[in-house]
Amino acid sequence: MGGTLAHYVDAGEQVVVITATDGAVGEIHNYDNPEELQPRLAELRAEEMAKAAAILGVEHEFLGYRDSGMMGTEENNHPDCFWQADFMEATGRLVRLIRKYRPEVVVIYDPFGGYGHPDHIQVHRIGLAAFYGASDLSRFPLVPGEQDWTPPKLYWTAWARSRMAAFAEARHEAGLISAEDRDRMSRGGTADEYIHAWVDIRAQLDRKFDALRAHRTQIPADWWLFQVPEELRPEVFGRESYIRVFSRVEVPTPEDDLFAGLR
Repeated sequence: MGGTLAHYVDAGEQVVVITATDGAVGEIHNYDNPEELQPRLAELRAEEMAKAAAILGVEHEFLGYRDSGMMGTEENNHPDCFWQADFMEATGRLVRLIRKYRPEVVVIYDPFGGYGHPDHIQVHRIGLAAFYGASDLSRFPLVPGEQDWTPPKLYWTAWARSRMAAFAEARHEAGLISAEDRDRMSRGGTADEYIHAWVDIRAQLDRKFDALRAHRTQIPADWWLFQVPEELRPEVFGRESYIRVFSRVEVPTPEDDLFAGLR
């Protein structure tokens, strides 16, 4: 949702990104000496996150957990990783940040975490609990100087099926995937009738891709998202889509603004 983040920065909104983990686990791309860099991968990824945040213009905080790696790996059982975090303790950390920044709109991953990454799934769980828990003073008592806050709107990120189909067609036309793979990919994502909000990010597309490239260790130069020809990117990636989970204000469907009903 990098385009959406930049879009609302441009609109004058305060935009804050909370990163759950330190990114200490995973492959290292775009370097000739990955073995040497592995011990300080968390440090490198913090620097990359800072660069990406600066490109998009957002504020940023870490929630403070270790990267959980993938399901079934040794890292997934590490006692300091996000997947193994105490649920109420982790929710409390995010509640503190919600009360600090007082967001009107909260966006988290869907229940599958986009593609099943354990940290993404945990962001969904903790994010959902903190959205409702920020105003629950019995479970999360106020600390000195803090006020409770009730965020008005909650969304899940979603890849709309129409965008998946356009993406697959672009890759097929470029000769990167077979017709069979194109047809399979075109059935992925969330059916468009379940999408509630579409944000036009064409004006922010270049910054979205620049921010992605800032994550140098994480994203290879030939990453699949970069395989769409530049001239087709506005058509394929020009809108980012969301599922509206909860709203305390009346809103239209579909929305073209995550702040609909608040302005």
